[in-house]
Amino acid sequence: MRGQNKYEHCVEQAFAEFRAYDEIVDIVAAWEQFLSDISVGDAFDFHWFPDPITVDADAEQTPMFTASLTSEYCLVVDVVQDVASDAQEFRERLAPFTGLETKDLTLNGTKPETIDICLLIASEQAQTARVHLNSFDDTFLQDPNLVPLEFSLIDQDTKPKYKFERMSLVGENFRDGSLPDHARMSPRVSSDGTLASIQISVSDFDRHKATGVLCNKQPPSLYLACHMWDRVFYDQLNDSQQIEWEREDPDQTLSFEVEVESLTDDLNEYYIPNGSVSSDWVDETLEYLCVVETADKLTDTQYRVDFRNLREKRREYKDVVVRGGEFSDLAMLFAGWHCENEVELDRDDLHELTEPSNPTGDTDTTDYTQPTIGEY
Repeated sequence: MRGQNKYEHCVEQAFAEFRAYDEIVDIVAAWEQFLSDISVGDAFDFHWFPDPITVDADAEQTPMFTASLTSEYCLVVDVVQDVASDAQEFRERLAPFTGLETKDLTLNGTKPETIDICLLIASEQAQTARVHLNSFDDTFLQDPNLVPLEFSLIDQDTKPKYKFERMSLVGENFRDGSLPDHARMSPRVSSDGTLASIQISVSDFDRHKATGVLCNKQPPSLYLACHMWDRVFYDQLNDSQQIEWEREDPDQTLSFEVEVESLTDDLNEYYIPNGSVSSDWVDETLEYLCVVETADKLTDTQYRVDFRNLREKRREYKDVVVRGGEFSDLAMLFAGWHCENEVELDRDDLHELTEPSNPTGDTDTTDYTQPTIGEY
């Protein structure tokens, strides 16, 4: 029973990390859609993978995204899912943003007159964040302009949407007075009278998420594994393997080899436009699949993937997973397989799964277009 509890905890933790990452991708895609809808002219520029912002040698922070609405007005936005219970620790987390000299900052190739720093804080963390922010001096929130919004996912069972609203009497408002009235966010979240909200339907930003895929931080190996399995690996199959895959036989293994650097280049060039996937992320993800036992490590940089059509096996998870992203059913399946080995195997056996095996006859050259004996 102890082993079962350990296994269940392992799966829950893995899926929680998957869901937390997917939530950030949701939010970035949602804001790309929302800001593009209210953008003015051709100056709109949205960056999924902005460079780190450096205040000094010891303070650097990478925003989750940046957006230029016009050449005069820009946003630097970060997503905060966890707020430290210690106020000083939270202050240090924000220090690189709040220490910016925005008048001297070049953003998306321009020097805008106004840059607002927007913090999107998970609603379950909003109370702690509110207490911390209220304890800071006004200068910390006003120079540069710090706009905290709390977010939550609402109407999950009908028409899911993300809601963003001002944390009343905390922080500043958007300084978007230079924008036309229809494009201004400040009236929507003003503390004058009733605080309104910005609501963005999940169905509205699906196309942005399909191309964005990742956010500006390293994904859990489970998340990248699901993306590669669903979006990338099918393209690695030869013609006869693709025909076999379409038969949806979950027991039919279709093997091919991948090289880490080459696969990384393909991800960034063809699958994640302007992506910043590193070869270390890809290597860690392929090692994750080795523990799942859907891949074998051949050398330090070469892997064999044992690809299968898992549609049938994934169906049992489709109705039990609350909204968790496009790959949530596959994530539950892989997490279960991974955790089973994590719990049941001893350290040496687990380590052996990620060690180079140097097998012979690595490549699958079977012609699956030829009928088997039972098909004549």
